[in-house]
Amino acid sequence: MLLVIGFACLFVISTTVAASTTYASGRPGGNVTDPVVRAVDIAEPAVVRIITSLGGHLTVHFSQGSSVTFPQGTGNSYPLQLSGSGTFITAHGDILTADHVINPPHDQALSQFLDDQAAKDVAAYINLNARSGSQVSADQIDQELKSGSLQSAPTYDPATSEVFLNTTYTGPLTATDLSSLPFQLHAAVDRIEKESSFNQKDVAIVHVKMNDMASVQLGDSGSVQQQDQLTIIGFPGNGDVSDLPTDLLTASVNTISVSSTKTTNTGAQVIQVGGNVEHGDSGGPALDSNGAVVGIVSFGLVNSGSPGGTSFLQASSSARDLVQSLNLNTAPGAFQQAWSKAMTDYASNAPGHWHKAQQEFEQIAAKYPLFKGVTSYLTYTQQQAKTEKLPSTTSPATRPTPTNTLAAYAAWIIGGVIVLILLLALLSMVFFFRRRKTNAANRANPGRASQDQGVRPATIEQRGPNSHPGEVAGQQKQGAPQDDGMAAFGAPPATNTPQPVQSSSTSVQTVVSGTLRPWPL
Repeated sequence: MLLVIGFACLFVISTTVAASTTYASGRPGGNVTDPVVRAVDIAEPAVVRIITSLGGHLTVHFSQGSSVTFPQGTGNSYPLQLSGSGTFITAHGDILTADHVINPPHDQALSQFLDDQAAKDVAAYINLNARSGSQVSADQIDQELKSGSLQSAPTYDPATSEVFLNTTYTGPLTATDLSSLPFQLHAAVDRIEKESSFNQKDVAIVHVKMNDMASVQLGDSGSVQQQDQLTIIGFPGNGDVSDLPTDLLTASVNTISVSSTKTTNTGAQVIQVGGNVEHGDSGGPALDSNGAVVGIVSFGLVNSGSPGGTSFLQASSSARDLVQSLNLNTAPGAFQQAWSKAMTDYASNAPGHWHKAQQEFEQIAAKYPLFKGVTSYLTYTQQQAKTEKLPSTTSPATRPTPTNTLAAYAAWIIGGVIVLILLLALLSMVFFFRRRKTNAANRANPGRASQDQGVRPATIEQRGPNSHPGEVAGQQKQGAPQDDGMAAFGAPPATNTPQPVQSSSTSVQTVVSGTLRPWPL
């Protein structure tokens, strides 16, 4: 026989096992350099535990046609509580969950839970009205009610739900029971905004009076593929080892793998998964690697007599339809933006990131005093910042902008050109005045100028008609007798008596060719 069961947990605090609480030491958030771990850490404060309460009545049909409704007395009922999970998807108190968490199906599981509660009273009634010596136990009556040998009919009062923030938001709690919690850490569901029943798509959006809350974005369930790894966050009943609020409100995180994506007979898109999914996880988010909700824990299929089962998530596309019909604003609020930014810097390896994260955590702690979950992160970053060396940086006020730098370069270039022009002008003026002074001196002493310039030989045209090459103008060649004899060894050579040179009657004017003349001033 195939049974369809929701993963809401029938919540009975009195049956939990008492145990001491221990907390792991080390870096808060774990390996936050892993983007998947960091995404889960950022999303977890938005996950809540939802406890739904409803009153139950059991009418038992005894023999001889008599019927009695338990508990007896006007206005009395058996308190029945179921636990599930949910996620803030807006900053304004809108929570996504499974519909069967807030509207428990009146199925066999709920009926058997009611039988357990009523069995003691039914047994007492039978023993009170039975013959002497004929007594029954509560366990016997419980078995008869479940088997149907003692016929009964259950009825239920309308359900109400209470939402509790988890300890990643509140921090460790000192309250001894849920009823003693500060009122700011829990709130009643004031309305069901939109829902699709358990037999349809099993999703619902409810509202509580809380504002500027942590929230998680809806992802694209259409991108989910076989063998993808998803992360679910919830409050499984088997994890309730203590009835202390700190333990009851500490969420469990599990990794599941996608087996397949399918469509039910009612048209609901579902994701079949393998992994640890339990009662109490119902309504909790299934996150992709970016920390977005791609599925909502919904139901499982169990074969009677089989130890295992198959778990299913409702696809986030079904939830998106409700969000769009309500026109909800799912943009992250101020808290979520600050928290995401601080966690990103906390996980960074950039120089100075510890100081930056410390400052951001301090701002969050000051602005959101109820968010005690930040305390461990703040303490850790303060310790790390003490030994962190900050990089030397130029303050924005003194750091030159690109525009100022270009202007400075242009000013230097223009200044250099102007200086060069002035130097050239100065050199030209010095050369000009020195040349002018030299020319003036030459005009004042013309003879000296001629001596300095020298006399050059006359050209051929300037020589006389009887001149011979090699003769100087104005001179005549002297005749001399030729001695053909050989002079004795060591004897002085013969000498000619020089004749007086007569001046030429013709005066030849010498013109010096090629002489430089200054331009008249």
